[in-house]
Amino acid sequence: MHWKTSAFLATSCAISLGLAGCGADSTPPAARPNILMILADDLGYSDIGAYGGEISTPNLDALAASGRLLTNYHTGSTCSPTRAMLMSGTDHHRAGLGSMAEAVAVLVARGVAPYGAANTYNFDTLPDGYEGYLNDRSLSMAQLLRDAGYHTYMAGKWHLASMPSAAPLASGGSPWVYRPASYPNAKGFERSFVQLQGAGSHFAAVPGRPTVADLGSVHQEDGQPATLAPDFYSSTTYTDKLIAYIDSNKADGKPFFAYAAYTAPHWPLQAPDADIAKYAGKYDEGYEVVRARRLARQKALGLVPADFNASPGLDDVTGRPRWSSLTAAQRAAEARKMEVYAAMVENLDRNIGRLIQHLKQIGAYDNTLIVFTSDNGAEGSASQFANNANVDNSLANIGRPLSNVTYGERWAEVSATPFRLWKGFSTEGGVSAPMIVRMPGQAAGRKALSDLTHVKDLLPTFLAAAGIPDPGASYQGKAVNPITGLSLLPRLDEKESADIRAGQVLADELFGGRYVIRDQWKMVSVHPPFGDNSWALYDLRSDRGETRNVIAEQPEIAARLTQDYDAWAKRAGVVWLPVASGRAPAP
Repeated sequence: MHWKTSAFLATSCAISLGLAGCGADSTPPAARPNILMILADDLGYSDIGAYGGEISTPNLDALAASGRLLTNYHTGSTCSPTRAMLMSGTDHHRAGLGSMAEAVAVLVARGVAPYGAANTYNFDTLPDGYEGYLNDRSLSMAQLLRDAGYHTYMAGKWHLASMPSAAPLASGGSPWVYRPASYPNAKGFERSFVQLQGAGSHFAAVPGRPTVADLGSVHQEDGQPATLAPDFYSSTTYTDKLIAYIDSNKADGKPFFAYAAYTAPHWPLQAPDADIAKYAGKYDEGYEVVRARRLARQKALGLVPADFNASPGLDDVTGRPRWSSLTAAQRAAEARKMEVYAAMVENLDRNIGRLIQHLKQIGAYDNTLIVFTSDNGAEGSASQFANNANVDNSLANIGRPLSNVTYGERWAEVSATPFRLWKGFSTEGGVSAPMIVRMPGQAAGRKALSDLTHVKDLLPTFLAAAGIPDPGASYQGKAVNPITGLSLLPRLDEKESADIRAGQVLADELFGGRYVIRDQWKMVSVHPPFGDNSWALYDLRSDRGETRNVIAEQPEIAARLTQDYDAWAKRAGVVWLPVASGRAPAP
């Protein structure tokens, strides 16, 4: 698809807030570029201003004005599979996260058998690619860059070092344990301050009142246990750490790779009071009104065509009421949740601005390749840490220390505007994310890139930008999973005009939900509760909102895509694991 974005560029240049002008590009520096990879956690496609959102994100909007949007960028449908693909440049089924470690741990502990298998998996017999951690056969972005002479720094969420535990859940044991050989410091990061697991409190624990979110917030620095300061707030602390790491070696002239893996705005929804106060009353009109406004802005910015048919969202049914069906008390709680979510996003944007401004202050900005994106679509599920006696989810405390809430399916529909469903599903709302790229030396915004791109393309892109050869199937004398992503550099440099994946196949699977894309066609299956894993076919050229299933009208296209998916699944080593209920895909 080729969506016009000239209106966005004109508007963005006008509001660029001085971070970059709108003139001709300067000549890229000859030195190897620094690389700054910024990853938000569970941020939806429309949450930032550059993608149609009403949340205040001036720093990201300015980065977009001086860089470019990638409007057709895709991820895995959940956190750790995406992070495995980011680090390794290949499919998560090869890299060790065929399913999330948490999901595999439950299967192991409960003795659940995979579809079609005679025996259950146990701690020692997990299939290849489903270890639950970034496995030893996988390349690591940080190691490749460090071996080539880069400093490598990370702050934030890792989520790639868990593995299923042999301890059964019934005995009170943890369903997973951590694997030191997969910690960031063992995967090539020179300095790292990380949250090991997938979610945790954004504040330091309240003394004497630890919540489950606090107990699950395991932090390490350079592979050793780290204690959080009393004033810890995730986005601020991670930014402080990364700036300090960058400064520690700035005098030696070596380039750096900095990975800012923020945990915001992943639940539990928590933000400083001052940030929350800015959004008081902002969401009192409800889900449908906010979503309609975002869609209108997306059309005005040229992100989607004026006649784009957005996903209509869920029906008004029991358990999933629309705004008009809520009581006054329910509306107050729902509005408060979105106020906190918006505060988290604005706080994240402010910290990203601090990081970018620091690069300017030390003279590193002009020669830095900057990539910003999210790890998947918005989080729509009600899954969260089990509450304990210390949790306070009263209306007045939502968003503060001791609270532990998500914002649910209806607000996730807003974040995913204009797409269908959210994180955990293979629909566009689950696997489409905002993406901003600023090339080294770039001083002018460029037309948005609508090529089909993917998270596993980032490693080969960074290697190409740094002049590092693709290692192929062997690295340092050891067989490795080859990179299967594609370098985006020729398109980002505008040295090639053809779509990066013209005629090629992109496919993925998680929890039984699957998709396969070739050119304009996407075939997708949705697992329960919103589908039964049957294939549906959509023409992305006219229906990226996935509103009209044309599989009955296009049997030849469906047959070809079925073959494409089966061939990919065989290469990737996909194993059917019944994490979600419902029937298995047809053989």
